[in-house]
Formats: sequence, structure tokens, C-alpha cells
Amino acid sequence: MSQEAKRDRRRLQLIEATIETIAERGLVGTTLAQVAKAAGVSYGVVGFYFRSKDALLRATLDHLADDYEAVARRAVEKAGASPAARLVAVVEADFSAEVAQRRKIAAWTAFWSETRATPAFRRRCVELQDSYLTLTSELCRQIVEAGGYAVDPRTVAAGLNAMVYGQWIEMHLRAGKLGREQARRPCLLYLKAFFPDDLAGLVRDAA
Repeated sequence: MSQEAKRDRRRLQLIEATIETIAERGLVGTTLAQVAKAAGVSYGVVGFYFRSKDALLRATLDHLADDYEAVARRAVEKAGASPAARLVAVVEADFSAEVAQRRKIAAWTAFWSETRATPAFRRRCVELQDSYLTLTSELCRQIVEAGGYAVDPRTVAAGLNAMVYGQWIEMHLRAGKLGREQARRPCLLYLKAFFPDDLAGLVRDAA
């Protein structure tokens, strides 16, 4: 393994440890020392890769956002050319085992709670949300134009975005009592209500 690969691996290890620490203690309660303990390394190792807590938190938020977008992108590509199948794939990605993990949702919730106080967090979260709305709005537009539905694509997409965020928060608040499949179901039914002909065959398990 090259030195660069070793550095990347160590950096990822520290970010993963940060996610765990945030999930347990929140942003305020997260310290470099606790991250070092969670990662099983010395405090000096964390300081070598991240000069401050702020730098570590920003890197962690970027990682969460990039990881989500990668999962969503793969799901959409795998779904094929159908805009309806792609839209369903986005929702499936939202509640996949890779994305809708307890620790990740807890970390997201912690970052969201600090967006008013930390402009850098707000910018990154808004950037991700805008990307999501752009993708889902375009897929909704394609479905509307092909199917002749009398709805506004961006309004449907905005509602979906709100539902996904709401279900993530419910999963976080209920501490594991609301499963991924239960959380996914209302979001698919929401889309099916707007696009019944196109989604009927794709979300039968959610009916």
C-alpha cells in the first residue's frame, strides 16, 4: 500500500470515528481527544490530519454529503432510463442500509441543528439539498411531460425532499423503533399518489 493510500485510509478512519462520536455526544460534546479514543489512535494522530475540531467537522460533513451523493448516483444509474424507476431509486437510496444508518442520521441531525450558527455547515447542507431538488425535479418533470399529469414537478420534488428529511428525523427520534422500510413506505406512496400510472408497477410492495 502506498503512503498516499495509507494516509487516505487513516483519514477515513478518523472521519468514521467522528461520525460515531457525534452520534453519541453531538457536535458540542465531540472533541479531538474523544475522536482519537474512538479511532484507537493517539491525540497527536488526529492533530496531524486535522489541525482543529472545525476542520475535522467540516471534513466529516463533506464526507457524509459526498457519500450520500455517490450512493444516490449509483442507484439512479442502475435503475436504467425510465424516469419513474430512477425516481423510485432515489427514494430507495434515501433509506438504504448505506445511507439510513442510525449513526449517520444522528450526525446529520447534529449538523442541521448547527446550521444557523455555522455558515459553512449551512452552505454545505443547502448545496446538497439543492442538488437533490435539481435531480428529483428533473425526474418529476420528465414523468409529468410524458404522462400528462397536471402537477408542478418542483412542488412534488420539494414535498418529497421534506418527507425524506422528516422520516429521517422520525427514525432518529424513535431510536430504532421506526425501520428503514417503514420510513420509506410513505415517501413512495406520496409519489404514487401524484404519478399513479407510472409508479403503480414500481411500488406495489408499498401499497
